[in-house]
Amino acid sequence: MVEENKPVMPTLKRMKVGDTEIWPIERLDVVRVTTGRISAIKRREGWKFQMKTLGLVVEVTRIS
Repeated sequence: MVEENKPVMPTLKRMKVGDTEIWPIERLDVVRVTTGRISAIKRREGWKFQMKTLGLVVEVTRIS
């Protein structure tokens, strides 16, 4: 089940390498912008995310 009101920024910041989180497709823009911001801010630490849209959900995995 996808949690519609799950906060994006705090959830992404808590992720460890290999963790995956999902959001409803309606939150695609917020998730895309937020993953980009965190990747830029944490670039020195090597943070990277992989984002996929699968049906009606957005799946984000921290890859480094």
